[in-house]
Amino acid sequence: MNPYSESRFIGFVSMVSPLQTKVHFPSSVLLKKFFNADKGYHAITGKYIVIEGTGVGFLGKITEIALPEKERFELTEAKFEKEVFHPTGKVEILLCFDNYKLKAKKGLDQLPPVSAKVYLCSDEFLGSLLTEFGVKDGLKPITIPLASLPDNENHKINVSSQALFGRHCAVVGTTGGGKSWTIAKLIEQVVEQNGKAILIDATGEYETLKSSNIEYYKFNEISDDGIYFNYKKLRETDLFALFRPSQQSQLPKLQEAMKSLRLFEILKTKQHEIGDASDAKIIAEFYRKNIEHDYTTIIKKGFKEDLNYLSSCKNNPKVYSNNCEFEVKALSSQILNECIYENGTEDKTAKNNCQSLISRILLTTNDKSFLNVFDFKNELNALCKNEFEDVFDNFIKNKSNVLVLSVSNVSTENKLREILVNSIGRFLLEKALAENFKARSKKSLLLFLDEAHLFLNKRIKDEYSIEVELDAFDRIAKECRKFGLFLVISTQMPRDIPRGVLSQMGTFIVHRLINQQDREAIEFACSDANKSALSFLPILSSGEAMLTGVDFPMPMILKITEPNIKPDSNTPSVF
Repeated sequence: MNPYSESRFIGFVSMVSPLQTKVHFPSSVLLKKFFNADKGYHAITGKYIVIEGTGVGFLGKITEIALPEKERFELTEAKFEKEVFHPTGKVEILLCFDNYKLKAKKGLDQLPPVSAKVYLCSDEFLGSLLTEFGVKDGLKPITIPLASLPDNENHKINVSSQALFGRHCAVVGTTGGGKSWTIAKLIEQVVEQNGKAILIDATGEYETLKSSNIEYYKFNEISDDGIYFNYKKLRETDLFALFRPSQQSQLPKLQEAMKSLRLFEILKTKQHEIGDASDAKIIAEFYRKNIEHDYTTIIKKGFKEDLNYLSSCKNNPKVYSNNCEFEVKALSSQILNECIYENGTEDKTAKNNCQSLISRILLTTNDKSFLNVFDFKNELNALCKNEFEDVFDNFIKNKSNVLVLSVSNVSTENKLREILVNSIGRFLLEKALAENFKARSKKSLLLFLDEAHLFLNKRIKDEYSIEVELDAFDRIAKECRKFGLFLVISTQMPRDIPRGVLSQMGTFIVHRLINQQDREAIEFACSDANKSALSFLPILSSGEAMLTGVDFPMPMILKITEPNIKPDSNTPSVF
């Protein structure tokens, strides 16, 4: 492959500076061919060129073509065809490559010399450079047919999967730019490569992908495809977000109540397993009160029980964990039993302060939307619904490649959807940190988060309650790459994504972006996407995207290949 074919010669380098390179076109006849779009001669603004150097070559992009002002005034169609004009072009140098190996080099340690020859870049050479991006230690990468060149859809571009996903990936763009099709194409390639991925579907548009290799489940739906997240897999902070206790008066009582109920469950289990264990006998010394209408058991505290209670906590350190392994329907009653003085008498002030918290707990744990998502009453197994952890474990073990979790039916009231998605993220975070996706015998996991701006950078707080930060996906972006959990976010509003998360994205697939703040967010997150490259984003057509990232030495505009099965992302008819 010769990048310096004389049939593609267009001009000479006339000026070189660190910021800009100018090209002189010796004949306006060549320029005329650009506009006629003859095959091989369409180097108008935005097209790629190759500059010949000593030992190395340079790949650049034409950002501007113009005639000198004097010649511009004399320009007519007849003169343009017969007389000599002297057009010039401005070129942005993107990378340099070895003239002998024809492989891209890291960094731009030199610039082309003045008078160097300039050639149009062939599609084949451009595609070969892109395929080499992300190659480690000369190992042949696994590539996926992701896209084609915008002006030549027959020329497919294969991209290294390691370069694409290995440092997390972000797919961004305004509505109608092609994000959903890109996500569907990536999911399609996960199936082709026999990988493993979980997709959190915020709008339900990916239900069309359901197949033998793609499992699809819906939260807040009573059906065979329904799924719920057992509240016992939540953490204390999730209950703080749901019940919103005040900092001073309600939070300590809530924490004590959860600790008491957790201790009760621990001792009950030990009593069943061990029988005569001394710790288990302590449970008989508690005054237990059975609540007939919901069959829950609470611990009634008092002066006489304090020593036994403290002894039990000391002997069972798991009581201080932050899990929710207890009966949440007993929580409101237990809070009342925490409102006592040291001498065992009732603390009426504390009880009055906790009344609003108890009301929120009762409203939340009896609300149908919350029940269908977290199963606070342990009733959903009988309704043919699937528990999330069981579905996940089966998915990891079976031959399915993709697990799609739809949260489109989940209410946004009291941040229910955000809390649910954050809980799923934290569950996968804990699995990753436990090295469930890192061992050689296990596959890495791709985690796709659709409409990420709805779930990231979220805090739950009102004027009375404590602040709870939903930061599971922030931690995944910052901690999990080395543990085999790779994040792929999709959003139309990158300005709403925390900068710390965006800065962890190693690869960006950027569709049309009109909003200036969105473009600035991308510019901040990836140094390769300079202002010149970003200037093309508002005019990209549907399906076109700029591909840039750590393992891609330069940003490139490509046409993403349509997926075989398209998501249902069409806008409904107005009339």
